[in-house]
Amino acid sequence: MKQFRFFLILIFFNISLLANVTLHSANSFIKGEAFVFEFEAVGSSVQFPKIEKIDGYIVESLGTSRSLQIINGNYDEKLTKKYRIVPNSDFTIPSFTFKIDDQEVQSEAKKIVAKKVVKTASNDFDLTLIPSKNSLYVGEELQVKLIFKYKNGLQITNLGFEQPQFENFWYKKVDNSSKRYEENGYVVQELEFLLFPQKSGELTIEPLRVDVQMMDTSRSGGFGFFTAVPKLKKIYSNQLKFDVKKLPENINLIGDFNIKASVDKTKIKQGESIAYKLNITGIGNFDDIQDMKLDIPNATIYDNKPEIKTKYSKNGYEGIYTKVYSIIPNNSLEIPSITLKYFNKKDKKIVVKETKPFKIEVENQVSKKVVLEKPKDIIETKKEVLVQKKSSLEDKIIFFILGLVSALLIIGLYMYVRLQSTKKTKKDTPLIKLVKGAKNKKDMMKVLVPFIKSNSNLDELIIQCESEKDFKVLKKEIVELLKEIKI
Repeated sequence: MKQFRFFLILIFFNISLLANVTLHSANSFIKGEAFVFEFEAVGSSVQFPKIEKIDGYIVESLGTSRSLQIINGNYDEKLTKKYRIVPNSDFTIPSFTFKIDDQEVQSEAKKIVAKKVVKTASNDFDLTLIPSKNSLYVGEELQVKLIFKYKNGLQITNLGFEQPQFENFWYKKVDNSSKRYEENGYVVQELEFLLFPQKSGELTIEPLRVDVQMMDTSRSGGFGFFTAVPKLKKIYSNQLKFDVKKLPENINLIGDFNIKASVDKTKIKQGESIAYKLNITGIGNFDDIQDMKLDIPNATIYDNKPEIKTKYSKNGYEGIYTKVYSIIPNNSLEIPSITLKYFNKKDKKIVVKETKPFKIEVENQVSKKVVLEKPKDIIETKKEVLVQKKSSLEDKIIFFILGLVSALLIIGLYMYVRLQSTKKTKKDTPLIKLVKGAKNKKDMMKVLVPFIKSNSNLDELIIQCESEKDFKVLKKEIVELLKEIKI
């Protein structure tokens, strides 16, 4: 009986040796970086569980590797599956159920802790973030300079730097800010970014990382031959903290702006259009300027998308906001002023600026009645009673010859018309002739405005008369469209 029990224990012990699951992973991770772990299972028949999420984080499978091994004369398969997860805080890899040799085997659970990143201290490398300020308002510009240094002479094969994701900041790389130079035995590389905080409070920029792949000269091969093996080194920067203050209520712009408007004319005829142009210039968060709309009763308004041009200079984030409107009034009206509000940090106050209004006079075209009058130089004369004389033979001959000539002329004219109709080519309509004769976009607008709303495609091309589009290209497109729609 004891031998039988021993035999059962031995069988169970061998099965437990053969049917096992092992979790391989680090004990900590760095926020924002991928964390990789793997499960290793051994048995003649192995079935892995489906792992899609852990603590709410999506798990990505990186693949499976297989190998054959012999234990105590038994052939078993070793399967290894790798997974990747990108967590933001501490998490636990739970116990999973594996089916090995028709048995359910539980894996161990393991807690993984978020590790605080510390700036890399090295004599060979340095990565530093330098901000232009640490206290600012929501929407205010902030310049951050990234400086990476490595010792001259290092056998670096590759530098990996991913585009940073500055959480809670809108950002853009400063054009032409990349610099590379040598200083005190180091190779120095610089990048500059413009950041705009999107919310108030204490905001943090976590350390950035550069991956350096270099040759490891400490390892060599045999037979007297030197073999350099590549190795990867991660270099971390410092962390940045900012005190971001709120803007006054209902204000989203900060800086110093100017706004003005202009019209190309103030007196027009009915059916003509007015070009109304809006310009905002200055220094500040131009990308936060909202699209400005015009609401004018008794007028048809077409507008293009605003054009915003910005650049960073020693004065700050400079910009130009331009928008063009095409207004077709039904009668005389006033274009109201447009208001711009922003916060001036220097004076610590809200500034309100307005454009001037414009009065537009529309001349009503009164149609004149056409009256047919007798010409003054025609004097009525009394009808004279003519005495009809009897036709002579000579008169009859003359009338016959004239009739014959007239008949020949009529026949010839008819044949000529028939011949010309066979050769007749399609002529341009009067509107197309006017469009072809237009010398500029302004003349084109005058010709086409009366035909607004007659065709949607034509309306789009009419609006483009106010844009920067090439005049010759635009004219050609309009002519081709007019030939199709036959206006």
